[in-house]
Amino acid sequence: MEEREERRGDVQELSDFELVVYETVAEIDKEGGAADFETIGRLVGGPEEDLWAALGHLVSINHVHSTGDGYVLGPHDWAP
Repeated sequence: MEEREERRGDVQELSDFELVVYETVAEIDKEGGAADFETIGRLVGGPEEDLWAALGHLVSINHVHSTGDGYVLGPHDWAP
């Protein structure tokens, strides 16, 4: 297994805004889709640079993955 898949950042290190972004991606992912940037921005609001920073941090700590279709959840241990 790749090291990236094994290591995931602690949810307690997320800001309130990052948690909202993560929950938005999770809602779309559980429906079987990928959350594109425009959809996340429309649903979450806030400055574009804050959204890019939140997504970048979530990707860097392995909570979400960026795909060609948008953002999806990274590995998690909770049921859908």
